[in-house]
Amino acid sequence: MLTASFYTLGCRLNQTESALIAQSLKAKGYEITEAKTGADLCVINSCTVTGPSDLKCRQLIRQVQKQNPGAKVAVIGCYSQMASEEILAIGGVDLVLGTEDKLKLAQYLDLVEPGGEPVVRVGAIGKGAFSLDAPVQHRGLTRANLKIQDGCDFLCSFCIIPQARGRSRSRLFEDTLAEARSLGAAGVKELVLTGVNLGCYEEGGKGFLDLLAALETVPGVERIRISSIEPTTLGTQVFGPMADRGAKLVPHLHLPLQSGSDRVLKAMRRRYDQAEYLAFLEQAVREVPDLGVGTDVIVGFPGETDREFQDTYDLLARSAVQYFHVFPFALRPGTKAESMEGFLSPQVITERALALRELGDQKQEAFARSYLGREVRVLFEHNGGGNRWSGYADNYLRVQLHSEQALGNQLVQVKITGNQDSLALGELMAPEG
Repeated sequence: MLTASFYTLGCRLNQTESALIAQSLKAKGYEITEAKTGADLCVINSCTVTGPSDLKCRQLIRQVQKQNPGAKVAVIGCYSQMASEEILAIGGVDLVLGTEDKLKLAQYLDLVEPGGEPVVRVGAIGKGAFSLDAPVQHRGLTRANLKIQDGCDFLCSFCIIPQARGRSRSRLFEDTLAEARSLGAAGVKELVLTGVNLGCYEEGGKGFLDLLAALETVPGVERIRISSIEPTTLGTQVFGPMADRGAKLVPHLHLPLQSGSDRVLKAMRRRYDQAEYLAFLEQAVREVPDLGVGTDVIVGFPGETDREFQDTYDLLARSAVQYFHVFPFALRPGTKAESMEGFLSPQVITERALALRELGDQKQEAFARSYLGREVRVLFEHNGGGNRWSGYADNYLRVQLHSEQALGNQLVQVKITGNQDSLALGELMAPEG
C-alpha cells in the first residue's frame, strides 16, 4: 500500500483541510503515516502569514526531500497561492496547488509523471458559496474541526490572508450539516467550527446564529465550540444559548484583540477600539457563567511605543481573558504594514512578547486554581500513560486525572482537586444513585 505523510503549517483551518485531504487520499488507497521518512507521497500544507513563515516552508521542503528520496512532493495552500515560482525554484517538487485546488490533490496526483514537469494549479480564488466533497471517516476522533467558511474581507494592515485565501465565502448550509451529521454518526462528540472569519458566515439567507441553531439538532454531537471569531461579527444574541447548560454550544470564546492601544488598532485597520472590545467582553462575562475567554495579541507592531505596549499589558491584566496567544510582529511583504515607519528592534519585540507570555502563564494558572473544589464536565481525549487521562472542560479548562477506567471520548463529571501550573487536576465524580 502506498503511504502519504502530512506536514501542516499555520492555522487550525490548515489542519482541518489537511484532514479532509487525508480522507480523500485514503479513498484512493493511501495509508496515512506519521513517519517522517520513507513515504511515497509527502504533502506540505503551507502558511504564508509572515516572511518567516515562507522561509520555514522552503526549509521544510528541502528537509522533506532529503528524508524521503524518491517520494512525490506536493506543496499546497497559501504559500503556493502567493509564491509558486519560489517553490518551483527549489526543484524536486512534483505538485503545486493553490487555495482553490488544494482539496483536489488526490485527483491531480494522476497527472504527475515520474521525471516529468511539475503540475502547477494556481489561479483565481472562487467568490461564491462552496461545498466539500472529501469523504468523512473520522471514527476514533473525540472532536473534529468543521470548516464552515473561508477567506476574509477585513483587510487588516498586517495580514495577507485576503490575497492568499480570497474574500469571505461560506460553505453551503446543507453541506455543512451533512458533514456534521456524518461526524456525529462516527462517534465524534465535539465539533469545532473553523474558518478565517466565522462570524461572516452567510449562505442562502442563513447566518452564523442560524447555523449554530441547526447544529444543536445533530444526533451524536454533544458539544459545539466556536474557534477564533472577530468580536465585531458576533452578536450578543449568542450569549443566551451559550449560557444555557442544556445547549450544546459551550461557554468558550476566542476573541482576537491584537492590541490594547487605540492608535495601534487604527493603524492595524481593526474594526473596534479598546472600549468596544472591553464592553463586548464584559457583557459576555456577565451573561455567560463560567465563560472561558482567549485572545490573540501582536507585539511590536510598527510604531508601537512603550506606553502603547503598556496599554495592551494593562488591558489583558485587568480583563477577564484567561489565556492569550502572543505573536511577535513579523513583516509580511505585500501588506499595508510593509510601507509603515517605526519598525522596532528584534530585541524590543522579544522582550515585550516575553512579558505578555509570562502574564498569560500567570492568568492561566489563576484560572485553573479558581476551580479548586468545583465540578466541571470534561471530554477526555488522551491517555498520557500511567492511566493519566487529559481533556477539556466546556470552557476550555484543561483537566487531567488518574483513572483505570477507559475515558477516551467520554463526557464525565470531574471534581477539581488541585492544579499543576495551568493544568487542573481532578478526580471522577461518583455516579448519582
